[in-house]
Amino acid sequence: MKIRNKLLILFLSVSVVPLVAYFIFDISFSHHVRNRIQRALWSAVEERAHDTLIQTIKNYEEKLKLSRQAARFGIRHYVDQVQQNLWEINVSREGPSARRSFIQPPSEDIPAETNIKYKFTNHQLQSNQVMDFGSQFVQSSQSESQNSFQAKSTQLARTCRNIYAINPESILWIYTIFEDGTVGLYPSPGLWPYEQEYDLRKESWYDNAKGRRQFIPTQRIEPLTGRTVMTTTLPLFDQDNTFAGVIAVDIDLSGMLDKMEIPQEWQKGAWKLLIRLPRRQESDPNDAEVICCTTFLQSQEGPGKPSRLIDICSPQDAEHMIEDSRKGNAGFIRRPYNGVDSLWVYGSSERGGGFPMLVVPYQLITEQAKNAQDMLFRDNIRSIQIITFLIFIVIAAAVVLAVMRAHKLTVPITHLADAAGKLAQGDFDVRVNITTNDELQQLGDIFNQTGPKLKAMEKMQGSLELARAIQQNLLPGTAPKLEGFELAGNCKYCDETGGDYYDFIELNQLGSGIVGIALGDVTGHGIGAALLMATVRSVLRSNAQHYGADLTKLFEVLNRHIESDTDYDKFITLFYGILDANQKSLLWVSGGHDPALWYHKDNGKIEELPNTGMPVGIMENASFGQGGPVFLKAGDVVVVGTDGIWEAQNEGGVMFGKDRLRNIIIRDNDKSATEICSEIIDDVTNFSSPTPQLDDITLVVIKSV
Repeated sequence: MKIRNKLLILFLSVSVVPLVAYFIFDISFSHHVRNRIQRALWSAVEERAHDTLIQTIKNYEEKLKLSRQAARFGIRHYVDQVQQNLWEINVSREGPSARRSFIQPPSEDIPAETNIKYKFTNHQLQSNQVMDFGSQFVQSSQSESQNSFQAKSTQLARTCRNIYAINPESILWIYTIFEDGTVGLYPSPGLWPYEQEYDLRKESWYDNAKGRRQFIPTQRIEPLTGRTVMTTTLPLFDQDNTFAGVIAVDIDLSGMLDKMEIPQEWQKGAWKLLIRLPRRQESDPNDAEVICCTTFLQSQEGPGKPSRLIDICSPQDAEHMIEDSRKGNAGFIRRPYNGVDSLWVYGSSERGGGFPMLVVPYQLITEQAKNAQDMLFRDNIRSIQIITFLIFIVIAAAVVLAVMRAHKLTVPITHLADAAGKLAQGDFDVRVNITTNDELQQLGDIFNQTGPKLKAMEKMQGSLELARAIQQNLLPGTAPKLEGFELAGNCKYCDETGGDYYDFIELNQLGSGIVGIALGDVTGHGIGAALLMATVRSVLRSNAQHYGADLTKLFEVLNRHIESDTDYDKFITLFYGILDANQKSLLWVSGGHDPALWYHKDNGKIEELPNTGMPVGIMENASFGQGGPVFLKAGDVVVVGTDGIWEAQNEGGVMFGKDRLRNIIIRDNDKSATEICSEIIDDVTNFSSPTPQLDDITLVVIKSV
């Protein structure tokens, strides 16, 4: 039987049977469909709510993370400025800390609406006191420090303004507090805003900074505005390295919480909270506190104190959220609050300080779905009545059209089948001409587009293979022979081309037996990363002989080239060392690259050779330090690799990790450099199999013999 006869019978059968079935199962079917649509609609709405709210939490955490980093960089820069201006202390820095002192002057003025957050609770000040962002208020102590600081306050206020303007939404106050009682407050409220006898040196965060030479974050309620802040502090030291005071910055957690964005239709009944956790892991859930909320909360212990988390949810739910958050997870639970069914979404607290939370009434989330569902099924009842009549007409028309269309339908299908056979045999120029003005014509148009695309893909694949071959030729074919050393390197790309790179450069101008060793990791994969890798290789090779052992100057020149020729989000982490076989020494400079691992044969321990600067290509005026020299003894092994080694994952999502890499080095230290290199790559490949390789794997092995 021909296909057109089969289609005719099929059309007639399908036309009559549904009509009979429609009258029999009309009511039950409508009810069944309604339930299915309801479940699907509500499931989709709930899934969207989960994704939206969790993404909101993650966006907030990212903003808070950036604000913390900006505050840390800003406070370090300001400490350096104060110590340099008041005591002429040399604050020049080398290595990764140098970037902390770089503060880009703001290109725009501080927005006028920034004054809104300075609504004072102190009766000495007006609630809408206007801040002066061009100066800082200095509280006199009639001391030498006060006189020096007063003289430099205008210059230092400009530094404060630059720091403040980087992120005016998150910074509340910048404090300059000297041990003799002199205080600088930015922005300036125009007068001393505290009680006359109030002493900032008695604050706990001042004592914490005094006792430790590092950044100390403290969450607290700022007394002037009543806002919840995180106070980050760093101590000051004079020219005798004696403690001289504290620089502190308040990060406005309340303001950042207010900026958290959620869908407009959910805002009216939503709670936005910050939860503070005790630092100890084994702490009781009763100790978790709500330190900031969109509504006024206070515990029963007294006004102004934070509420406990268990005051707004059950201890079991509090314990679950705290435990999950401390594992670094963001999640949600559905629980009633004050008798109202609500969705609770919480963020991660990997560092143990606390986490943000959103509580949204479930009714707000499903309200739109419920309205759409009711409207849909009201229309459905009316549609059933109309469709019942129309079906009779459609069936009659279908009988006539079935005969006419059966023949026309089979002809285009036959043409498509013939053309598909030719396409399968490699004839990419085959085409079909279907003019039925329906889906078959659309299918024919799509088929006609398939051939050229397959042809282009075949051509692109050939181009990628050529690019891969070219890039492989840029890598060293063999490692150079060096008396007293064995050198080996390997690079395994995850795509046709990649951004990892290693090289051996013979530095003949410095003398015989001296080799430059480079290893880098460009952001991203593919053609773009490969082109940037080739650029880095070219610039490094063309300047390595010229600058010789001046690695700092070499990297500054390389950094300017890469920064000027690439987008802001493209950079490379790069290790470059000079191995001297005569001295058995290694000098190096590392732009943001993971530390190299140095195995000591005499004691069996592994030491890290740290990076000495930021990644290459991020900042035009970045500076780079120089590490070493270190002297290698017989049997010592140095391994430099990219993160594709220790970040390789198995099927369970477990990373290979640096501990496994260290164990391989210790286990195989008696083998040759080539064997150690092969063992590392084989172990990483076996560990992650059958999971596909997601990142380039590159390493260089240096062994002293």
